[in-house]
Amino acid sequence: MKILFVLKETTMYERMGVMYLSSALKSQGNKVKLVLAESMGIERLKDFVRSYSPEIIGYSAMTGEYNRLVEINKHLKNNHDFLAVFGGPHPTFYPKIIEDEGCDAIFIGEGDITFPEFCRRIEQKENYWETPGTIVKYAGQIIRNPLMPLVEDLDSLPFPDRDLMYSADQFLMEGSSKIFFSTRGCPSKCTYCFNEKYNEIFKGKGRILRHRSPENLVEEISEVKKKYPLDIVYLLDDTFLYKPVDWFNKFKELYKENINLPFSCNVRPNAVTEQNISLLKDVGLVSVNIGIECGNEDVANTVLQRHISNSQIINACRILQKYGIKISTLNIVGLPVKNSYQVDLETLDLNIKIKPTFALASILCPYPGTPIETYSRENGFIANNSVFLETNKRASVLNFSSKMEKRRIENLHKLFGIIVEFSFLRKFTTFLSSLPLTRVYTSLFYLWYGYNYKIRLFPFRSIRKELGSYLRFWWKMIQKN
Repeated sequence: MKILFVLKETTMYERMGVMYLSSALKSQGNKVKLVLAESMGIERLKDFVRSYSPEIIGYSAMTGEYNRLVEINKHLKNNHDFLAVFGGPHPTFYPKIIEDEGCDAIFIGEGDITFPEFCRRIEQKENYWETPGTIVKYAGQIIRNPLMPLVEDLDSLPFPDRDLMYSADQFLMEGSSKIFFSTRGCPSKCTYCFNEKYNEIFKGKGRILRHRSPENLVEEISEVKKKYPLDIVYLLDDTFLYKPVDWFNKFKELYKENINLPFSCNVRPNAVTEQNISLLKDVGLVSVNIGIECGNEDVANTVLQRHISNSQIINACRILQKYGIKISTLNIVGLPVKNSYQVDLETLDLNIKIKPTFALASILCPYPGTPIETYSRENGFIANNSVFLETNKRASVLNFSSKMEKRRIENLHKLFGIIVEFSFLRKFTTFLSSLPLTRVYTSLFYLWYGYNYKIRLFPFRSIRKELGSYLRFWWKMIQKN
């Protein structure tokens, strides 16, 4: 079969879900292509679909992208005959989209097995509308099928199809860092994250935490290293440190022997220990993203369900700094609480105390299906007709006590990392956040954001290449915002 994936766009990183699906589909003999709709433009996209004639067009939809993808699908449906299927986070947590015009099927959760089986049934003229893990429109009805179990053996999956992604976006191929996953799943219950709801949906369908073997992970990284530019390995697991000691010992041996490149990962404060950080530093760990989220312990542990104290956060960061690991803290502002701006200032002050390499703030987005969405609605912070924005780096969808509080929160978000870095600005925070300069601050935010993630946090070999990548990222974000 001919299958076309349509992404709205890429920004800084590969979209791994599509890449995994492509490999699984190609292993069954299907032809697969990928296009970036915004880069191509709708008229060129129509021409491409006409010449390629796919039987299925698959849209990978994050919540903020969904409305635009629906528009694109309507344009294509008016000119071509195909099944339009939607996968990714948004359909999983908001399956009501199956009722939308032009949507023929949605995929719930992991599609590694579901999507190839769906395509096989179509090709073999079997009952594709009964494929587990899907909700399908067929013969005027909506058919809701049972879920597919979670993939237990991650080593059984083919490596993600990077050729597919890089043929659509050569800048991702040329970039010095590449993304890899060693784990699926997260047992934490943070209310703003998809994992809490995801674990509820798939309860009884397999283990939450599943790890690839060190051998399988290192084999993939080795293949990528031979084929593409690679200076930095980015292990994007939600919970990279949630593995047994034996896994890390084997990973250390194989990684040093076969890869020997600096790497970065995500860590949770309560999982950081002297033992695991000293081991990973010896392997090549150079930087981490660590979730701080909120500096007010009461809000962090009741509203956000973090169950981590500020002393644990500070201790974890001191261990990381002791071993020379660069730290990017992850923070959330604009929370659904009274005096949200004051709570955000507590988060700012905690970051100033920690002194990370880079403090990144995002504006809370109460994504559909998450506990924080329910909490926000029940407490009057979201109107029923709220539109979910494409990015959590622009504005808030919540209702606050006044327009001034909303302005201060949105401006503080953009100034957050700069104030942490240049802490003498702290005493001017409320004055600066009150000014009607959101557009100016947005430009500054992406300059600082791009500089840290493209240049400062990671060692690099070519200032020319990284500077060009940095400027492209900045310009794309300014256009988006």
